[in-house]
Amino acid sequence: MATAVVILFIGLFTTICTLLKPDFYWENRKAVALRKLVGDRIAAIFYLIIGILCIGFGIAILLELL
Repeated sequence: MATAVVILFIGLFTTICTLLKPDFYWENRKAVALRKLVGDRIAAIFYLIIGILCIGFGIAILLELL
């Protein structure tokens, strides 16, 4: 159960930070490298997909669907 909550919070953090784009997150060297490689829009979509998948997995584990 603790794992599910952690995954859920990681997904929420990723999604919120992608939408708000705070400097500590969006200007991270790895984020900047990805943004240079594929562009801001695709990087944002990529991070949103990761965040939404983590939220889904966290909920699924909490509901014992997985």
